[in-house]
Amino acid sequence: MLKMTGLLLISAFCALTGMFLCAQVHNRIRELERFVRLFTVIEAQMSYTLQPTESLLKNLCSFSEFQNFSFVHLLYNKFRSGEPLKDAWKTALTAYAKHSALQKSDLERIGAFGGVFGATDITGQKENCIYFAEQLTQLCGELKKSEKSTSKLYLSLGMLGGLFIIILLL
Repeated sequence: MLKMTGLLLISAFCALTGMFLCAQVHNRIRELERFVRLFTVIEAQMSYTLQPTESLLKNLCSFSEFQNFSFVHLLYNKFRSGEPLKDAWKTALTAYAKHSALQKSDLERIGAFGGVFGATDITGQKENCIYFAEQLTQLCGELKKSEKSTSKLYLSLGMLGGLFIIILLL
């Protein structure tokens, strides 16, 4: 009886691991879309309000769609406390990455935006927003195409891995 319970726990662990990886695929797409939206809003704010950077970041924090986006709030707080924008972006992204589904390559792309954000004239900044938003949008499209098959793969591997371990231990 004890052996059967252990086998069921192992099987459940493998299945849950597959479900977790499946959820990570979906969360990665959702997070990338959130950064696309951030870049789009920044570009729009630059085009129509011509605010200083601190005011722009403060406004982003007040937008309802960014209320639960810890990256934006941390970025604003770091910048407001006197950290240069480039460093504040990097610090906020590093902290955000700890609990994120984004991969290293995604973080590098988003970090590259922070490296040029605020370093050019208004036209250059708006073009950077558009460029990085397009890059992330393209990546999201590619990920969405493969999301269904990748999710099935992770779920199947989790279930089959659990069955394989049960067979080995029996």
